[in-house]
Amino acid sequence: TPPQMAYFGKIGIGTPPQYFYVHFDTGSTTLWVNSVYCNSDACSHHPLFNPKYSSTYHSNGQPFSIQYGTGSVTGIIGYDTITMGELTITNQKIGLSQSEPGDHFAGALHDGLMGLAFMPNQGTIVDTMIQESLIEEPVFAFYLSRKSESGSEVMFGGTDPSYYQGQINWVPVQQNSHWQLVFEGFEVNHQSTGWCENGCTAITDTGTSLLECPPQYVDSLHQMLGAQQDQHGNYVFDCSEVSSLPPLTFIMNGAHLHLPASAYEEDSNGNCRSGIKHSHEEYRNGLPYWILGDVFLRQFYSVFDQGNARVGFATLA
Repeated sequence: TPPQMAYFGKIGIGTPPQYFYVHFDTGSTTLWVNSVYCNSDACSHHPLFNPKYSSTYHSNGQPFSIQYGTGSVTGIIGYDTITMGELTITNQKIGLSQSEPGDHFAGALHDGLMGLAFMPNQGTIVDTMIQESLIEEPVFAFYLSRKSESGSEVMFGGTDPSYYQGQINWVPVQQNSHWQLVFEGFEVNHQSTGWCENGCTAITDTGTSLLECPPQYVDSLHQMLGAQQDQHGNYVFDCSEVSSLPPLTFIMNGAHLHLPASAYEEDSNGNCRSGIKHSHEEYRNGLPYWILGDVFLRQFYSVFDQGNARVGFATLA
């Protein structure tokens, strides 16, 4: 599989803080970290949170379990202080891992996950920030850098104008969702595919590295783009033709959002691989289902607005 990109940042948990790198994930709700309760192999390669050393930790021992597309985690829920940049969030619900079966999290560069889904009443860290009046607006925003560049940024409480130009194109999202939206068109080389003429649905997911296309369309899309499948079933492009590959266009709430070939083609060791794969379900709410992962999100400054139940995409500066 293509190299999996993940975007993570440093947070402190407890008093005094114990530091961990967590993966920012708008496709899940729970903030969890590897803990001393964990005896899975995945935990032996990471720093582990020890609640005994935190004077602000408390727990009633409630269990949690999360199934991701690529791995699962079980453990117990506790509450503690989180420090992140200038912010100090108190009484934040956190999961302490007890088991992480499989090897998905073992080699990961991060020590846990920060769920940022639009799920009020689930105790997400953004909800706690809002309740504790720590942020000016109930908004957070991402700039995701390309592979070779550092400097990705997540901002809580507003947007950072140095990262984008022009207006933000807003799209309404469904309440209680992983930032799920409906969009009205999908074009290849400025020609409509007709796939979304009755609408398509998508979640906006920083925790998915690729652009995921409805499985019923993924072969047709790669045929239009002239991709071949290699012996592992991965779609690859002829590297000499990448510069002439057409843009993909998502029409969202009237705005035309273009994804050039440089965004959806991933160069790995001289192979020009496709950054597009199939999503795990054909339809959701009766509409073809996409996942707008990092391949899509790197192309824009993306704004997650809980106060107005909308997500916004702006042209990068």
